[in-house]
Amino acid sequence: MHKNPLFRGCTRPPMFMGVPYIPFFMGAGTGLLLSMYFNFWFLLFIPCVIFIMRMMARRDEMIFRLLALRLQFKTRVRNVPQHDGMWVFTPNSYRDPSKDRRK
Repeated sequence: MHKNPLFRGCTRPPMFMGVPYIPFFMGAGTGLLLSMYFNFWFLLFIPCVIFIMRMMARRDEMIFRLLALRLQFKTRVRNVPQHDGMWVFTPNSYRDPSKDRRK
């Protein structure tokens, strides 16, 4: 028996129509903005986008968080050519102390 059980319901993101709130409003908001700026036929894409996101969230409700982390780490990788194409992260900061604003 576990001393401190983790209740899975406490770790789930809040959902709207089976999709976490933030990805839902980003997908629906993008469709609404496209329909307002270009053509109202873009409104037909909103149910398709929500359906695809719902299928993704059905498999794993944290998939959008994982995709955001993947994108965040992909954009922060700077030293790939120095390490033969591998992503390398380190907790050390090798900035020049003379150029550092904090003193």
